[in-house]
Amino acid sequence: MISLYAVSNVINLLEAESQRKNVPTLIPGDTVKVHAKVVEGTRERIQIFEGIVIGCRGSGTKEAFTVRRIAHGVGVERSFLLHSPRIDKIDVVRHGKVRRAKLYYLRGKVGKSARIREKRQAVATTAVPADNEVAAETPETAES
Repeated sequence: MISLYAVSNVINLLEAESQRKNVPTLIPGDTVKVHAKVVEGTRERIQIFEGIVIGCRGSGTKEAFTVRRIAHGVGVERSFLLHSPRIDKIDVVRHGKVRRAKLYYLRGKVGKSARIREKRQAVATTAVPADNEVAAETPETAES
């Protein structure tokens, strides 16, 4: 008889093997570009779906996120599995400042009211030496 512990270990190993390594951390409110592979007949091409992440759910291999965009005046939502082989790559365009885990209220918003403010990151400033210090550090060449 096989123990449940051994089966659980095998499942965990298979899930860990199928997870991607280079996945960005996605938070609701982020604007992302998802490069999804689309199969049309015998051809396979990459289709870019850009929009706002309105929700994330699940964990591990089954983690998924939903992206919403407005296409020709109509709202389009599409769910993606984060570790799916159908996703080529995910680019985070900008981070949004939101205070909700699910942004379903955006479904009722149209136009400028559907915008999300951008999260501002503090930029580390490096100490810029004064002109006097720069001139003193550079060696002068003799012209004789």
